[in-house]
Amino acid sequence: MPAPPMRERIIDAALRSMRERGVRATTTKTIARLAGISEGSIYNHFAGRSELVVSALAAATEEIRGHAARLGTLVGENTVAENLEDLCAAVIEFFRDVAPIAGSIMGDPELRDWAKDGGVREPSGRSLTPLTGVVELASYLEREHALGRLPREHPWPVLAATLIGACQQYVYLDLLAPGEVLGGSGSEGPLPPEDYARAVVRILLAP
Repeated sequence: MPAPPMRERIIDAALRSMRERGVRATTTKTIARLAGISEGSIYNHFAGRSELVVSALAAATEEIRGHAARLGTLVGENTVAENLEDLCAAVIEFFRDVAPIAGSIMGDPELRDWAKDGGVREPSGRSLTPLTGVVELASYLEREHALGRLPREHPWPVLAATLIGACQQYVYLDLLAPGEVLGGSGSEGPLPPEDYARAVVRILLAP
């Protein structure tokens, strides 16, 4: 099997380092060593460390963005609750994976400004922001409403952001209070992500 392209190798190495060491401890020297290349080769593909870090974050979002995009093919299929529960569970896993990276970016003014200024882009060239998934989910909900499968009218972007935010909150609690995630009084342990997803969707879709 041929080796992956150089840019892909660099991004994979950056992601591995950020997940294991955090963003602050991830240097171009470390990335080059993990990728098996010279440090100078990185600058043939990226303007600098900031561009590399946010490009790596964009790569880490590829799977969940694909999941959100596929919502459009599920309009009228399964039940709305089932589709949203599957999405919610996937979003929880995504946030768990990127939390160390995203948190570091938000805490670093240079990286944060790069991301805010549209430095993170999809392969199509479109700027990638946290609103990307919200817009796709809101569109799905609106189309299901048009079919009569969501009887109540809602501000769909707000509902979409609420669902995604609830997933992010689960990971936040899980990372900082492991073993206690919304277990409640008398609970035998933390609420599993699939049960949490089911409860969130039930609340949001309540008549």
